[in-house]
Amino acid sequence: MEEHNVIFTLSGIRGQFEKDLNYSTVKKIAIAFGLLINGEGKKVIVGRDTRPSGILIERAITEGLLLSGFEIINLGICPTPVIIHTKHRLNIPAGIIITGSHNPQQWNGLKLLSTKTFLNDEELKIISIYLNNIDLNDYKNIQPDLKQKVKNLNPITDYIKDLLSYIDYHEIKDKNQLRIVIDSGAGAGKAVTPKLLSEMGCSVKLINNELLANKDFPREIEPIKENLRDLIMEVWQGKFDVGFAHDTDADRLAIVGENGLCYSEDIGLALITQHYLKNQRDLGKEIYFITNLASSLRFEALAKKYNANFIRTPIGERYLTEKMNELMLNSSQNRVILGGEGSCGGFMFPYFNNTRDGIFAAAKIIEILVKSGKTISQLVAELPKYYSHRAKINISNIDIKLLIEKVKNELINEGEKVEHIENDLRFGHEKDWFVLIHPSNTEPIIRVISEAKRESLARVYCEATAELVKLVIASKQ
Repeated sequence: MEEHNVIFTLSGIRGQFEKDLNYSTVKKIAIAFGLLINGEGKKVIVGRDTRPSGILIERAITEGLLLSGFEIINLGICPTPVIIHTKHRLNIPAGIIITGSHNPQQWNGLKLLSTKTFLNDEELKIISIYLNNIDLNDYKNIQPDLKQKVKNLNPITDYIKDLLSYIDYHEIKDKNQLRIVIDSGAGAGKAVTPKLLSEMGCSVKLINNELLANKDFPREIEPIKENLRDLIMEVWQGKFDVGFAHDTDADRLAIVGENGLCYSEDIGLALITQHYLKNQRDLGKEIYFITNLASSLRFEALAKKYNANFIRTPIGERYLTEKMNELMLNSSQNRVILGGEGSCGGFMFPYFNNTRDGIFAAAKIIEILVKSGKTISQLVAELPKYYSHRAKINISNIDIKLLIEKVKNELINEGEKVEHIENDLRFGHEKDWFVLIHPSNTEPIIRVISEAKRESLARVYCEATAELVKLVIASKQ
């Protein structure tokens, strides 16, 4: 059988459109998914981001799922958080989200969902094995009834209604005089975030909201500082109160303050976390905050300040989701569970939506601004102070497990106490500083992330560690 070239990651399946994610491969993936969850019910929810390649991928997914006997609930273009929220609201046992997330336009991917969360490593391995053994000729005589098996649904109204029940909606709308700019990057969030924030009383200006005439995106997709110059300039020159930006599926949120500063990814999560921790502590609640290895030390500082339980997981949204599900099973009315991945601005509040939700995060930031009467810069000034630095190392044809083992041994020989979790290495000194070496789950790169109470130290720790990794790589060639 033909070998596939798609990349299996913690977040699902990724590949370059047509080169890796071609029509037949995607159709086989859908059939393999159907074989995996055959005993869990034959209903599946499907949605996609705005990548032009998503049109053909959706068609291939639909054909493969129909060949497997599924009833499909198709949401069309829809943000990932809305798809997952709808899946749980309607109690649909399975889901496929077609999105390349923050990756460049030529890439696309499939996030595969089971009953409660993303597929685990073992389930993804089974999909891969099935994929290599499926012959589409075996299915050519099956003619499913498209009208009976595919139902279209627009879930946005229900999503917004449910979200607003977790906001002090009427108070906020009555007092809200905020002027904001939204840079959707022409992603799926453009159908939801402007509508939601307008409903909350914001005066909204949209930029980079449509694909260009050649179907390219109006800016680079990942919502980081170097890709958000338009938003930064718009907020600064127009004297807006805040600017928001998403990636193509709107699970991420970037924030530009009224001062024109584009804040690091974890600032939005930190502002929301401090707001929740303070309010819930005042109500006498037992609080659990869950985040990953890459998130800022400021979250530990906030947890200590407000007497919250603090848990770190390996990197990957699935790990946070699983931990939150575990805590929710043993939950009581006096317990509050929240968290997120600071490294991508993703807030997770499992009572509403147990996934990274950049749309919900934007709404909570607006709530905090209106209630506090403060600016973004004033709120940020109240957070514990840490500085971060990042480096990116391109890799190819490298045995990651062997490389990480060699880097770990080098660090130990230099006297560092190293945590080795999955493929990640983390070392540092208590609450003063840390360095994380993280092979990307979605790209052929290694990220080095450092944080310290002094900016110069964060840079030195990061750059020295990156040089060490490069030397180890060079020594293998």
